[in-house]
Amino acid sequence: MKQETYYDLLGVSPDADLAEISQAYLRISKQQAADKGSMEAALRKELVDRAYETLSSPTRRNDYDAGLSQHQLLPNAGERPLYIEVGLEPNKASPIRRLLTVIASVMVIGLVIQAVVIFMSYQRAKVIMEENGPSPAAEKVYLQEFYQTYGIRAASRGEAELLLADMKKKEQQTRDEAQNKQLLENEARKQKQFEEESRRIGAEVSANIQQAEQEAARQKEAELRQKEERERAEKAEERARLDNEINRLRARRYSE
Repeated sequence: MKQETYYDLLGVSPDADLAEISQAYLRISKQQAADKGSMEAALRKELVDRAYETLSSPTRRNDYDAGLSQHQLLPNAGERPLYIEVGLEPNKASPIRRLLTVIASVMVIGLVIQAVVIFMSYQRAKVIMEENGPSPAAEKVYLQEFYQTYGIRAASRGEAELLLADMKKKEQQTRDEAQNKQLLENEARKQKQFEEESRRIGAEVSANIQQAEQEAARQKEAELRQKEERERAEKAEERARLDNEINRLRARRYSE
């Protein structure tokens, strides 16, 4: 009797790609979620999980496929279970890889500690500066940079900060005014476009109405002509009938 492979558990072919394997695993997991409770269902879920863990990893899948190939060459292969353990074992890390992992971990921890120390030093320096205030030399440098940047000489750092705040306020007001002006121009442009579109539509509607009126007048005139022609034809027909009747009476009188 043929034993199930991991491919059979997931219901996919041996050449299925990762997307097909993932879809099959999600579908079976949803089905197992509805059937959970029994020991058999738990065992089946564990096998499905192990199958997905193996087939979703290219390295483990290659090992598993190699184990299947060797299994098919053994005697009584059909009676042996096909859950090859080679595919289930995680890849053993070499000593060099473990050493590199340790070094990388130490470096990461060192960087984190260094970042924490720098941040704490910055916070401590900030608190000291806030408590003591800027030094005269630092204030002088600040005022010099302020003058070089804005061309204004301030008597103190506080005055410079007030001037800077006032300039920023004026810049914000200028930006607001420019933005409002732009909004008004956009509204005026939209209003103009609306008026032009309205006039165009009005002219088009008027032209359509005039054309419809002209068409109605032509149709009415044609109907009047048809009516007159029909009346003339009826009169001519009646006159011909009367003439025929008169001629018939005259012919009868002459014959008597």
